[in-house]
Amino acid sequence: MKRYVEHVMGMPISLALRGRHTCDDLARSAWAAVMDQLREADRVFSTYRPDSFISRLGRGEIGVGQCPPEVAEVLALGERAEHESGGAFRITRPGQVLDPSGVVKGWAAERAARHLRALPATDFCLSAGGDLVCRTLDPAAEPWRIGIEHPHDPRRLIATVPVFAGAVATSGAAHRGAHLVDARTGLAPASVASVTVVAQSLTWADIDATAAYAHGEDAADWLRTRSGRSGLVVWQDGSTTLV
Repeated sequence: MKRYVEHVMGMPISLALRGRHTCDDLARSAWAAVMDQLREADRVFSTYRPDSFISRLGRGEIGVGQCPPEVAEVLALGERAEHESGGAFRITRPGQVLDPSGVVKGWAAERAARHLRALPATDFCLSAGGDLVCRTLDPAAEPWRIGIEHPHDPRRLIATVPVFAGAVATSGAAHRGAHLVDARTGLAPASVASVTVVAQSLTWADIDATAAYAHGEDAADWLRTRSGRSGLVVWQDGSTTLV
């Protein structure tokens, strides 16, 4: 097995490869393509860069038609997520500040993973800030084992999830404080500590983890309505609910 690590979009990006192509030119080329695509996503979508397309769009300096087509795609995902979450998830912050970060991380990593899917006879596990997309080609092989941090003590794991092919995303306040809010109220949920979602798509695992977290005490009930998802809700009192 070979591991690669770099930083972009304000977070660590790590890759584990196993199989035919792990440290040859094909593997290194795929890893470089992954990082190039994530750097481009940062250039377009970073809310910390005043020259990014999303920052300029948010300030009204340009329209969607003047942006790369990926911007319209992400905005459409945000609208769909808002509708399907009943308004708990929204890509605008209080004051109508455009911030599609809750969509972009999972979406960008999912798109970048296509370079890894092109590697013949090679399994991969790509992590973007702790949200992961994995592939195991041989059903008789060992799955990737994804550790879920305890939200009250990130040095410990609260669960381990075996994944053959799919995605795992976790949302919570352990690392960045109370930055996630219920868009319907503008308030941070008080009863939930973290939500982990397992799905086929990292785009939707990430969105649904954030949306479920925003639902607070209704996190598990809302997540049960999401077809093709499973998950773990960790409550503030340390108890857990499997979905």
